[in-house]
Amino acid sequence: VFRTRHGSTAVVLGDVCGKGLPAALLMGLLHGAVRLSSDSSDPCDLAAGTRALNELLCVRTSRERFASLFWADYDPATRLLRYVNAGHLPPLVVRGSQAFRLETGGLVLGIIPGAAYDQGEMQLQPDDVLVIYSDGVTEPANPAGEEFGEARLLTLLQPHCPRPVSDLPREIVQAVTTFAGPQPLP
Repeated sequence: VFRTRHGSTAVVLGDVCGKGLPAALLMGLLHGAVRLSSDSSDPCDLAAGTRALNELLCVRTSRERFASLFWADYDPATRLLRYVNAGHLPPLVVRGSQAFRLETGGLVLGIIPGAAYDQGEMQLQPDDVLVIYSDGVTEPANPAGEEFGEARLLTLLQPHCPRPVSDLPREIVQAVTTFAGPQPLP
């Protein structure tokens, strides 16, 4: 999360394929490119920035190195959230008893040169809760092999919407840890 030179707030979460030094280098490349793109491009056209990120990864990485990415630009004056979801788990906007999945976007980055990306927009309301997460929240399994999943995450989130969200990260981690039991989390 960072402030752009346009006065908006950028919100980004990515997940790279693999582990270790190669994955860390890819994330570093992606992190720098997102920061640069957020400051230099038109915040109203995240799709163009995402296409540029995809081309960069296609040129600079091997085919087995790719990344999912959700990035958004939030204008606090208008409460407009513009976003692109490049193959990442869809973030959730929880509004009372409703939940909206932020799915608009395209494929993961770094696999198909010239891939198309669409930009989504959502007008946020004062009590909306935006939850951006990775598979480390939804994929941990209990001893029976059942994954925590998005449905359990939504059940956990909905009672919290009318109150401050500062405790939600701790509560989510606690719920996933309790669900998984003695098994190590991924």
